[in-house]
Amino acid sequence: MRIEVALTDARRDELLRQRWRILNDARPWHVHSLRVPKQYTTGHYRCWVESSAIGDIAVSEQYGDAVEGVIGMKRATERRTVVHIMNSGGLSLTEAGRTVHVPPGTLCVRDAQVPREFAYRPGSRARVLLLPSEALADTGLDQLPSLTLISQNAPEARLLTGQLHLIRRTRGDLSPAGVRAAQQSVLQLLAGAIMARGVSADSAFRPSLRAAARDCVEARLLDPHLSPAEIARTLSVSVRTLHRAFTEADESLMAYVRRRRLERAREELVAMDGRYTVSAVAARWHFADVSHFSRSFKRQFGENPSSFAQ
Repeated sequence: MRIEVALTDARRDELLRQRWRILNDARPWHVHSLRVPKQYTTGHYRCWVESSAIGDIAVSEQYGDAVEGVIGMKRATERRTVVHIMNSGGLSLTEAGRTVHVPPGTLCVRDAQVPREFAYRPGSRARVLLLPSEALADTGLDQLPSLTLISQNAPEARLLTGQLHLIRRTRGDLSPAGVRAAQQSVLQLLAGAIMARGVSADSAFRPSLRAAARDCVEARLLDPHLSPAEIARTLSVSVRTLHRAFTEADESLMAYVRRRRLERAREELVAMDGRYTVSAVAARWHFADVSHFSRSFKRQFGENPSSFAQ
């Protein structure tokens, strides 16, 4: 179904809301307000939505121009979870004055009950799932955070998107038993992606962000370009959000990087039993020079690295 509204029409926002309600008539309505940003005054607002279902999971392919409003299902009798798989454009979600950006290449899982301001960028394209939260909890998730981000490059996320693509192609040929199995497969893959790769943007779940950042560091300790900006990009969060997650930890993110590089350097000096020079190990673990490495090493371990390189 397609929507087109002239931006010069004085009733453009009212018309837009009416047509979106028609589009979503068969599903729980979770948009409280909907409007085109004021800076757009010429031409037309356009979007299209292609809807389908996998059992109790409503699926829609969406594309549209810039739009904003407020979402939330506080009065719903059944809790719902919304999943956005962003392919182009971008989505911003604001709650209590804090904004989380969902760029292309990101999978966003959120509690549909929580009121938030939202804004789609022009040319936003996404696959959106609306599903019962209880069904997702039944997969074994201990707790559903209110807002979770997952990189679409994560193996678990790639499995989920691949499965959704396959189901879309075969949905018309599936038996009722096949539809139930397809629904369970989507729920299990989504739960697996959340548990393995989910980075919560909810402050109550900052430990999950710290754990994900540390996992990223461990995988890239030898990378000379490892930085907060690179880690934030990998985890689809802002650098500010990443640093904020470490304010409650015993050490900052880069202090963790330095400590782990020193620990790995010490392991190598011990294992190689003098076959590596101190300067070679310092260069391998990206210390600026041997003196800097030696000072840092002694502060950390109370002894000089040269004692391991005899």
